[in-house]
Amino acid sequence: MLATSYRPASEGGTTFRGLALFFTTIVAIQGIHVVEHVIQLAQVYLFGVADDDAFGLLGYVFKFQGTEEWLHLVFNAWYLLSLYAVGFALWRAGLLLQLPVWGVSVFAVLGLGLETWHVVEHVVIIANVIQNNGCPCPGIGDRALGISDTVLHFGYNAVAFAGTVALFREAARTRWIRAASRSRSDSA
Repeated sequence: MLATSYRPASEGGTTFRGLALFFTTIVAIQGIHVVEHVIQLAQVYLFGVADDDAFGLLGYVFKFQGTEEWLHLVFNAWYLLSLYAVGFALWRAGLLLQLPVWGVSVFAVLGLGLETWHVVEHVVIIANVIQNNGCPCPGIGDRALGISDTVLHFGYNAVAFAGTVALFREAARTRWIRAASRSRSDSA
């Protein structure tokens, strides 16, 4: 049940429409990012492109020091900060307590937790990019697990995205997303 103690933004309260739009935008953009990783997998496993040359689509446009890793660091840092912003906004508005515990827990562990680790991985990768003036630029997980960074980072992104979608789905099932949608259509 949506708490009734929330006031409109004009009265110093929370605007659910802005939060719902921000969360929806994050989910859409990260969904596109996961597709980029699927494209990288296809480049390697279907088209025979070498792992270090499989840049997805945007990686060919935004390539620095011969690698797409700078793009990934900036994007994943933005994504992580956005997830923390959503989590904080939901907590501050008292909405986290209205969502199922499983959805919040999955988001906390997979969305926030794994994505935090993922950004640490990218910091290590960038340290190697700087040291080598490009690749090879292994991270922690691909060395430890003996798998390619293409496979590993697809996994990181897919699982963190699933954690985010779990919370988004539960939020969408509650009245706050529906209320934000109604408020937008009423003001149109």
